[in-house]
Amino acid sequence: MLAEEIVSDLLTREVLAPSAARPPSSPGFYAWWCREEQLNDAFPSIPKENRPPVPTAWSLLYVGISPSGPTSSRNIAIRLAKDHAGGNIGGSTFRQSLAALLAGSLGLEPRRGSDRSRLASEVPLSRWIESACGVTFATAERPWEFETDVIAILNPPLNIDCGTHPFRLEVKARRAALRQACGLGA
Repeated sequence: MLAEEIVSDLLTREVLAPSAARPPSSPGFYAWWCREEQLNDAFPSIPKENRPPVPTAWSLLYVGISPSGPTSSRNIAIRLAKDHAGGNIGGSTFRQSLAALLAGSLGLEPRRGSDRSRLASEVPLSRWIESACGVTFATAERPWEFETDVIAILNPPLNIDCGTHPFRLEVKARRAALRQACGLGA
């Protein structure tokens, strides 16, 4: 499977609410989307000209893979259920970025962590994800081999490591502030 095929799958599949999605128990990619009407309220500084050209009521936020390498036994279903949709910000880059960006508007309270950022309660963030976000999937053996190419093609604003989207700089700064609020170094 080529990066372009993975991108096509992520862009053309139906976007489903996290509670309605049935992620595959296989390796591959997942894309998190935000409802267009909520995007402008939550993230007004995301440049509109850098969005993927898809005719949808959704805007792409983040693309992830599972597993992250050949030694991991995780898959898309495990990653979404345990880390992104119902986990905590310490185990999910997606959740941590959202928490850093939405802390004020959702009233999220940073909590001291020993090695990772934490929140006093994850409930407001989980509710926001369920009401504002949706997800699509693309299965792929050895997704780590295509991660950089897929992210470069889609250019999602919340991908900070492999991404090039200009909004990632704001995400990095807000995540650093959250880490400091949790008693951790930037």
